[in-house]
Amino acid sequence: MKIAILGTHGIPAKYGGFETCAEELGVRLVERGHSVTVYSETSGLENSELSSYKGVNLVHVPKLRGKAPNYAFHSFISAMMASFSDADVLHFFGCDQVPFTLLGRLARKRVVLTVDGLEWQRLGYPILFRRYLRSFAELAMVFPNATVADSRTSQEWYFERTKVSPDYIPYGTNFTSEIDPAILEKNGLKPGGYVLFVGRLVYEKGAHTVIEAFKSVQTDLKLVIVGDTLDANDYAERLKEKAAERILFLGFVHGKDFETIRNGARVYIHPSLFDGTSISLLGALGAGRAVISSDLKENQDVGGDAAIYFEKENTSDLREKLQQLLDAPDRISELGRRSKQRATELYDWDKITDSYERMYRPVQARNERSLPNLEG
Repeated sequence: MKIAILGTHGIPAKYGGFETCAEELGVRLVERGHSVTVYSETSGLENSELSSYKGVNLVHVPKLRGKAPNYAFHSFISAMMASFSDADVLHFFGCDQVPFTLLGRLARKRVVLTVDGLEWQRLGYPILFRRYLRSFAELAMVFPNATVADSRTSQEWYFERTKVSPDYIPYGTNFTSEIDPAILEKNGLKPGGYVLFVGRLVYEKGAHTVIEAFKSVQTDLKLVIVGDTLDANDYAERLKEKAAERILFLGFVHGKDFETIRNGARVYIHPSLFDGTSISLLGALGAGRAVISSDLKENQDVGGDAAIYFEKENTSDLREKLQQLLDAPDRISELGRRSKQRATELYDWDKITDSYERMYRPVQARNERSLPNLEG
């Protein structure tokens, strides 16, 4: 098959869940003999000069000035290019792509849409954009041939409102525990010597909750913050003002450096206020880390009984549970073992690629939908 992937910043993944899925899925599909093209924006990211990556073709669509105009422009142009290409399947990522999936249907392509949580609830989005997303949310179950939810919570929401259930296919993770001491040393870290937060520095990711809780925890460990923001904002600046000997901000970290820093953490904290299936949470499970997460239903769907949960944005509850965990080394080891076991059973990228590969084939896909006057 010839498959086009749309709606991401592009690969190699440098940003979030959509990009990680596009990379992990795309590379595996190429290894299985398919042709894959990823449409991405020309935005100054490291991938903007590449024409291919590990066998995946890259098409770069110029961006406009201004975030809102660029989203619509990039999505429309990408969808038009893919619709008039020789692709058999157009795979869109994101609820904001719903209107553009119709272009693929008009071109008689097979269209698959992956939605990431209930995106209009994201606190970091402007209110008008959130209303825009919500206005056509239910059409995610109408326009594409097949729709995929990355979390059980999203799947339930769509079924309750449309009586049509999207397929559930979570993101996956890789299983690695390797640690390069030189990487830790250059960042002033030691194996097991720190607590870790990974995420963009935006309010909904909850870094402020971790920082405030950690200040009162009795420990010699450091708190390491991995992540930043692509756009300068007051929230991120206020967080960085709290940098100290015990609280380190490392910015964006990728590749082997990131894996080493994640794998060397004593405890991983995932304090999000909104989420779908979190790539960073999955990565912590796959690395066998002890995890403390906010009690969002989406996070509990991912972590199951392999994580400890605290009340969302409750600093006192997080502080208490982190202190209890740090005071119980055996408990940390047990949680790490359960994390690795759960990830291995449920979040293997090869199995997830199997699911998408079946989804791409019309004779095997479920939830087929026909649009009047489009398919005869």
